[in-house]
Amino acid sequence: MSRYILLLLFPLFGSPLFAQSKTEVAACLRACLLAPELEAAFTQEWGDLRPLYLRKREAPGIGNRPIDQQINQLTAADFQGLPWEVIPVTPEEIKQLPAEEAEFGVFEAGIGFREETATVNLYVSLPRYPRKWIAASFLLHKEGEEWVATQRSVEVRP
Repeated sequence: MSRYILLLLFPLFGSPLFAQSKTEVAACLRACLLAPELEAAFTQEWGDLRPLYLRKREAPGIGNRPIDQQINQLTAADFQGLPWEVIPVTPEEIKQLPAEEAEFGVFEAGIGFREETATVNLYVSLPRYPRKWIAASFLLHKEGEEWVATQRSVEVRP
């Protein structure tokens, strides 16, 4: 009986063994942010390319996954070379941003890895603009050293 309990608990304690590096997390986010559909959605809403602020996760605690720690370690240098600046910020730093930046330039990311596949969900709220939010989902596969988006869905909702 105790063997079965250990087997059921393995995914909870085994997930740190399979955790991805900060570099892998940044590479996946970069691959998604380079999608032409996402750039078109941002340009349509903003008119020009502006900085994006990646919301870091809350303080570590119960319910946080190892990937949250990787997202919290990201810096602006991890996103150099993109068409727009991406700045990872904490919830406290978001409160310090000018109102126009905080209200439409903050996005959240969720990432899951399984072997050579990753799923990424991005969400941007746009309360001051005609449309209310942008949501994007990506399925990525690792090809050599790079992550490539093989499926994507970008929705802009009024």
